[in-house]
Amino acid sequence: MGILLEALFIFVLRVVGISVSTVSTILTVQGRRFPAILTGSLGALIYVVAIGRVVTNLENVWNVAAYVVGFGVGTWVGMLLEGRMALGYAEVRIISPEHGAEIAAALRQAGFGVTEWYGKGRESTVGIVDTVVPRKSIPAMMRIAEATDAQAMVTISDARHVQRGYLHKPELRR
Repeated sequence: MGILLEALFIFVLRVVGISVSTVSTILTVQGRRFPAILTGSLGALIYVVAIGRVVTNLENVWNVAAYVVGFGVGTWVGMLLEGRMALGYAEVRIISPEHGAEIAAALRQAGFGVTEWYGKGRESTVGIVDTVVPRKSIPAMMRIAEATDAQAMVTISDARHVQRGYLHKPELRR
């Protein structure tokens, strides 16, 4: 195998391996055991093949560079892949001084489960809208919230485990 072709092979292995490992880590954090084990094992296999190619000839600067650059590109690709997959659920909180009730009504109209409550802000009472949604639904939900109150404060956190409740099903809505 030619020097540059081998370096390209190592680069591709690292991009794929790190991408798979990134997804595996996210699956692990979310408690998805079996998919995490499968993707983690695949990432380890790819790592062993790639590192084996590099350490057999550490003086080949092209292989070392391909390994290092493949790691960086693989991390970036893994993050993009995970963002597209949007695995899991998110807890979303919207705080609006004037439009909390309207945001809650608009989200309910779109099929989202919403808990609405009120709190004391620095200067006045604020409407607080809480919801748990599949991560894939966040962009649609944000468009609705921003159309109702572009100044509302929004926080989004990962929900590691969700049990019961009314959940918006993005695949069922068209």
